[in-house]
Amino acid sequence: MASSASFDEQTVWFVTGCSSGLGKAFAQIVYNAGHRIVATARDITSLAYLPDCSTVLKIKLDVTSQQDIETAFAEALAKFNEIHVVINNAGYGLMGDMEAIAESDARLQLETNFWGPVHVTQQALKVFREINPKGRGGTVVQVSSVGGFLTAPGHSFYHASKFALEGFTKSVAKEVHPEWNINFLILSPGGVHTNFAESSLLSPPRHAAYDLPEGAFSQLAACIHSQPTWSDPNSCARVLFDCVVRQNERSLPTRLLMGSETVPYVKDEIKHMLEEVEDWKIETSKCSEP
Repeated sequence: MASSASFDEQTVWFVTGCSSGLGKAFAQIVYNAGHRIVATARDITSLAYLPDCSTVLKIKLDVTSQQDIETAFAEALAKFNEIHVVINNAGYGLMGDMEAIAESDARLQLETNFWGPVHVTQQALKVFREINPKGRGGTVVQVSSVGGFLTAPGHSFYHASKFALEGFTKSVAKEVHPEWNINFLILSPGGVHTNFAESSLLSPPRHAAYDLPEGAFSQLAACIHSQPTWSDPNSCARVLFDCVVRQNERSLPTRLLMGSETVPYVKDEIKHMLEEVEDWKIETSKCSEP
């Protein structure tokens, strides 16, 4: 069902992880459209690309801190009174052989990529339901990845964080009452020309048992850096912005794929899943027999 809310210069966008990459592109397009933007980052000086003006609020926010999240929402409401769109963009990649990754690093990956968006979403729902005018609601965009639907070697905990975020989001979307007018969108980019594959990627030393040239992760790691087919972050931001502001005309999809390579990858994964279901349906049916 399409949203009944309007999106114009009075719309307030709350975006996490705006220091660079997609987050920066999101913040810039919102500002350039004349809407109001709450741009957040762990280092507030990284937001200097945005001017100091009445439509911009810059906030220091580490999404692994519950106190930071609560303070950021309080500051946003103190300035703009309402919040209408929340984009959970903050996150990073953790790449490496599963057995070589320290548990502390794995847990921090989940704290940032999963629990951070969970806590931000909890605050957003309160605002949409209790602060915004009745029925105005709001939109939550979870920046996931095509890696929230399919997997690659060497990214076990990254995939775990994105699969968890998507399952959480799809369940919560079924919990909210329709009259609250709260909508969810899972954004699933493929490769994007940002620093994600470099400064935003944590990669510990290889595990000796896996560090072989013929290994699946070894082959992937050799070509993990930016590729010609990867998407432009500004183009991605424009597609997302248009999708959100036009949801009165066309309902938001559950998942919005971004990048030319994502559609064939996802189609191939679905095809394989369906073939496997078909191959094993006889054995599956036996589980229902007495």
